[in-house]
Amino acid sequence: MKIVFVVDSITDIKNKINLIQTYFGNNIVYVVKSHFLSIFETFGYKANAVYNKNLSELIHILLLKSDIEPVLLCYSSLNFDANLLTRFRSKIGNGEKIVNIMPKYNIFERIRNSAYNVYVKTIFKSKDSLISPKLQYLPVAFVVELLNSHFGNKLFETNPEYSSTLYIEDNNINASTKIKTKFNKFALIPIIVALLITMFLIISLAFINVNFIFVLIFVSLYILNIVFAIIYQCKIYFDARFLN
Repeated sequence: MKIVFVVDSITDIKNKINLIQTYFGNNIVYVVKSHFLSIFETFGYKANAVYNKNLSELIHILLLKSDIEPVLLCYSSLNFDANLLTRFRSKIGNGEKIVNIMPKYNIFERIRNSAYNVYVKTIFKSKDSLISPKLQYLPVAFVVELLNSHFGNKLFETNPEYSSTLYIEDNNINASTKIKTKFNKFALIPIIVALLITMFLIISLAFINVNFIFVLIFVSLYILNIVFAIIYQCKIYFDARFLN
């Protein structure tokens, strides 16, 4: 089994690496986020690859350069412990099924996820499984399939017959399983557009008699702006989960 250990946090890094080695062996490939590289190497480890964006593409290239074998993917930002790894290893069993961990989403996250999956289904004809990307076991057959397409596809829904899911209940671990998106300056565009629409609305009200067509135009502009804002946020979330 090849372990791809993504270093996106250095909190308790030595203990986490020791736990992974204890439960899954020493065949580890370290993929380190660029701004953690110098600190990571002070612990005595050597990075096999460094990333800033396009993490999935980088892992894809790394796996193509080595022998095909089962892959365990783990992020250092996941607050895993011995209990979680014991349960996860038990789920792997004979190694023929994909093994995932599923976060517990609150009601607001479930509403967001529903809208997000409409976007994903429309663009890619398949839904996001909504599993955490931070701990996954991928059997050989699935690794081959991913390397023939794109490694990021590991998060799309798969046939339940070929996968096994571990549900996370611990609040501390649960919070760390989720991908958080960063502020994006382009997300301000819908706000600016809404302000411009409002400004034109106020100016128009001062000089034009209000009628049904007038109201319909501005209501439509507001709705379109909201729809585009939601689509853009869905894209940001998709990129954070699948690509970066």
